[in-house]
Amino acid sequence: MMTQEPRDHMTEAQSGSRHFTGSTVSLTAITPFLRALEDRGPELSLRALERGEQVLQRWGLSGEMLAADHRLRLPHDLVIELQLDFIDLLGDPAAPLLAGQKLQPGDYELLEYLCASCSTLGESIACLGRYYPLLIDAEHTLAIEGNRAEARFRIRPGLQAPDSIHEFGLASNFTMSVLHLQLEGAEPLLEVCLAHPAPPHASIFSQIFMAPVRFGCEYNALVFPVSMLEHPMKDADPTLHSLLTRQADSELAALSIHSAFPAQVREHIERTLAQGAGLEQVAERLHLSPSALRTRLRSHGTTYSALLDTLRRDHARRALRQSQMSVAEIAHALGFANPPAFNRAFRRWFGVAPLAFREAAVDHPASRFWRARG
Repeated sequence: MMTQEPRDHMTEAQSGSRHFTGSTVSLTAITPFLRALEDRGPELSLRALERGEQVLQRWGLSGEMLAADHRLRLPHDLVIELQLDFIDLLGDPAAPLLAGQKLQPGDYELLEYLCASCSTLGESIACLGRYYPLLIDAEHTLAIEGNRAEARFRIRPGLQAPDSIHEFGLASNFTMSVLHLQLEGAEPLLEVCLAHPAPPHASIFSQIFMAPVRFGCEYNALVFPVSMLEHPMKDADPTLHSLLTRQADSELAALSIHSAFPAQVREHIERTLAQGAGLEQVAERLHLSPSALRTRLRSHGTTYSALLDTLRRDHARRALRQSQMSVAEIAHALGFANPPAFNRAFRRWFGVAPLAFREAAVDHPASRFWRARG
């Protein structure tokens, strides 16, 4: 299996910018692009699918993986590569801008419902700013200057950010607001600002945003009257918003777990726990060299030992609370060399010995309640 190692090294060397930055993007972010491709006919969609599969393979992913779990997230640079491929396929540099108009209700899932359930546009903008990383690693801030309210947007500094992705971001943000804002009494945009120079398709912008457009500005921003901050959202629902906020906080904290590559590694670690889940063993399963595996995980802000430790901890906790396995059996199932090694790791995780942890769980009122019902 290690004969695959040269392929991995070749990919990294040839790809130039194809490296993991640690930043990931939700699959939902590419939905408007896919819809724009479908509008151009089945032949182009098929070509896009074939080329997209080739891009995914270079990153150690596949279309099947994405179809099986919509919660997987893609590396930021991979998404940029897909977007540039998208522009090339359509032969239109304005394609991302136009794709931003293709957003439909529900496309951005949790993030969209969270922002739509806010009471006012101002609250929605603040909400989007806090939770934008659920979609893509970007900054969305509100600045007020006199009668001007500016919703500023940019991809986080340090990440690949072609002008087209900022054009798409502003267009999709604008479309999402139009979909969920109470339109009666709403005032139009004052202007749209873009930080990059005017592109060849500059004339299209005013048609999309229905407002004057300036290029070469300090920020990318949608500018509107400050009075619009108090304008109501048509789907405002404080109770729903409160529930969604808790879910969004949880998902924001778990972003690294749902990244596509770490998720792959976790899956293979889990399958090989009883055999020790050695780094070399898992790297072989992923057709990578051990060094390449370490490098990719580091770029995601984690390490192999951290993933292994977390999985062992979670499995140990469940086994002690939900099974009758002995400590020795659990230690063996998790790939520890012997029970004392497991005991030391367990004390580090939870501050108590495994048996004490199990007894505390049994004595908990909730455990007694469900045991009585059983």
